[in-house]
Amino acid sequence: MIPEAHFGWLDWTVFASYLGAIVLVGAYFSKRQNSTDEFFTASKRMHWLPVSLSIVASLFSGISFIGQPSRVYRYDSVIFAYAISVLLVTPIVMYVLIPFYRRLDVTTAYEYLERRFSLNVRLLASSLFILKRLFWMGLVALAPSLALTTITGLRVEYCILLIGVVATIYTGLGGMSAVIWTDAAQFVILTLGQVLMIWFIASKLDGGFAEIWEVGRESGKVWMSMEFTFVDLTFWSMLIAGCVFALSDLGVDQVTVQRLMTTPDEKTAQRSMIFNALFKFPGMMVLLGIGVALYAYYQAFPELLTLGEDQIDQVVPFFVVTELPAGISGFVIAAIFAAAMSSFDSGLNCMVTAFTVDWYKRLYKSDLEDREYLKLAKLLTFVLGGLITLMSILIYQAGVKSIIDKSNKYLGFFGGALLGIFLLGMLTRRAKPLPTVIGAVASVALVILLDLWQEENGAFVHNYMYGLISMVITMAVGYFGSLLGRETPYETIQDFTMAKKK
Repeated sequence: MIPEAHFGWLDWTVFASYLGAIVLVGAYFSKRQNSTDEFFTASKRMHWLPVSLSIVASLFSGISFIGQPSRVYRYDSVIFAYAISVLLVTPIVMYVLIPFYRRLDVTTAYEYLERRFSLNVRLLASSLFILKRLFWMGLVALAPSLALTTITGLRVEYCILLIGVVATIYTGLGGMSAVIWTDAAQFVILTLGQVLMIWFIASKLDGGFAEIWEVGRESGKVWMSMEFTFVDLTFWSMLIAGCVFALSDLGVDQVTVQRLMTTPDEKTAQRSMIFNALFKFPGMMVLLGIGVALYAYYQAFPELLTLGEDQIDQVVPFFVVTELPAGISGFVIAAIFAAAMSSFDSGLNCMVTAFTVDWYKRLYKSDLEDREYLKLAKLLTFVLGGLITLMSILIYQAGVKSIIDKSNKYLGFFGGALLGIFLLGMLTRRAKPLPTVIGAVASVALVILLDLWQEENGAFVHNYMYGLISMVITMAVGYFGSLLGRETPYETIQDFTMAKKK
């Protein structure tokens, strides 16, 4: 029997209730938005628990919810290595990066770079962050919109507008407080949605969870290649690439740093990172479980899967619309949108912070009253939210495919260079501003050229490696270029580097 799609009044009620609730959260926190300190950092009063949940949710997008299970369905569980990467880099963020940020009392991570290098390096890093999150956010809004289109029949453009408009409204109204609390709630919703999917599948299989595990083991879905190669994703290549991604996202990306600065002190920020890792690891395991469970389900009931081989990327929304009961289907779709909105709102608020603090306030108007900066930040939130929503629609109309691969490419292009700049500043004495700028710009250009070449001639390195390549080029050019000429006096940088004087 061929399954029929359904999304009835109960599903719409659940979904609409979720959207209404998060807008009300934004409206509630709008009463407190009377300073830029409140709008950007929630006046540094946030508890570690919502901050840690917000970090997990902001970096866990709708792309992950839909894309990672489908990858497990097609291939294997190599994403497990990324979960290990998060655990490995967490101590570095806690004991190396957080003390720097807290001691300098920065609003953006890139203020540190001006003190270590120069204004030009700060502005370059801020630009890399904005570009990294700009393209990523366009894809973040697109992925769940494709899912909702599959389920409801609404046009993709309308679904993108729904995500962009709602997320922009509550972010503009409530600032960072609304972002963190809605992210925390959305993390709970998306986790429950994932667990409900696995539980439902297990209840339909004669062998329950044991059958899911056995099918996954026999098919290789719960395993991964241990070969050491950068051409394909294996345990080792994902572990190495994952460490670069994780350190970039958790250590030098404004999305994370800004959350860490909302806590009252260094210990609270470090506790947030500990629990981020503790929440992230089981979250990854649940994603793997969804992919394996879906594979086991359609092995048991192959007649229910009417997707073609080239449509497996939509296996999650297909299952939601054809198999889940009324109400639960609406809840899971709300979870997919929660994953998207928690990423959209986080990127939006942090990009506005970078524009306001790193560019407008630093370059143009440094002597305005705080309320003027607050007005600008709110205005920028609505303008930028609208532009990103429009960009997402244009990406869809341009026919972009392989959303998860595109997302990883953009994160690698800019994230690796950004991480390289920070590592040069914190780990070396010799790195100087101009070679660092040249190294970062060259790395982005070369990796983009590499990607274009691979699209024409075939891949000899997986696109997950782009972040690693970009980081290495930035550091190599920046360091060896800095060996030319006079060394920067150690006394001028000793408070901004871990490197010791000879």
